[in-house]
Amino acid sequence: MNRIGACIKRGAAVAAILVMSMLSGCATAYVDTTLKDLKAEDRVKVANAQPVQLVFEFQTKGTPNSQATEMLKPVVLKAVQESGAFTQITETPPANKALLHIAINNVALSDDAFAKGFVTGFTFGLVGSTVGDGYICTLDYFPAGGGPKITKSERDAIYTSLGATASTPQHAQKMPGLEQAVNFMARKIVANAVNELAKDPAFGK
Repeated sequence: MNRIGACIKRGAAVAAILVMSMLSGCATAYVDTTLKDLKAEDRVKVANAQPVQLVFEFQTKGTPNSQATEMLKPVVLKAVQESGAFTQITETPPANKALLHIAINNVALSDDAFAKGFVTGFTFGLVGSTVGDGYICTLDYFPAGGGPKITKSERDAIYTSLGATASTPQHAQKMPGLEQAVNFMARKIVANAVNELAKDPAFGK
């Protein structure tokens, strides 16, 4: 089996992407640009930031993926830290017992549930050997004092072009490699979800 065939067989889910990234010249990765890569000036300033416990889980079609969770945990932690929405992020409950649960679910790009939730839509049926993976980030914030849960959700996608004749995906940014694409997607999707949380009037109460 040639390199391209091996890549296709492995698929485009995040765990497989990490395997493919070790095969030099096997694939070209792109991250969709529909979801904005937040800059410092785009982030909401939180006046009354509080500490929080962070729990992160990566899922593949709703099933926990421990290997990907461990790989992406530092990326997610950094994205939450850089948001400025919290004074401290811990693995154990802080004194105020606030909890931030973040899940990134890797789903098929053509799933109806994914497609309906995205504003501009994606390019389906990509020509040649280009495949796409969708990612849904769901953020659940349980505030101090037992207040109502706040939920936010964002969506993103990674495209992987396999072979020299594959088409270039539309509205997508080329990445140095597949592992970098996964890390960039995770940072971007979490940063946007936390920013939406910070915008919520209930968050600052």
